[in-house]
Amino acid sequence: MTFPNSEGYPKAEVTCGGVDTRELSSKTMESRRVPGLYFIGEVVDVTGWLGGYNFQWAWASGHAAGDAV
Repeated sequence: MTFPNSEGYPKAEVTCGGVDTRELSSKTMESRRVPGLYFIGEVVDVTGWLGGYNFQWAWASGHAAGDAV
């Protein structure tokens, strides 16, 4: 599927969707519904600027979850 004014998935750099941040503890990344279940990185619905910010988010969210367990 392509969208108007888009170069399509072959050139896509950002997607959206994933685990809703409202369902997670912002301090530990733990699920509010299932204790002991953690979500980090690109599986979480967080969108940011291009240029390495996704790496920073992956490391920071992983660190928060790792410190919590």
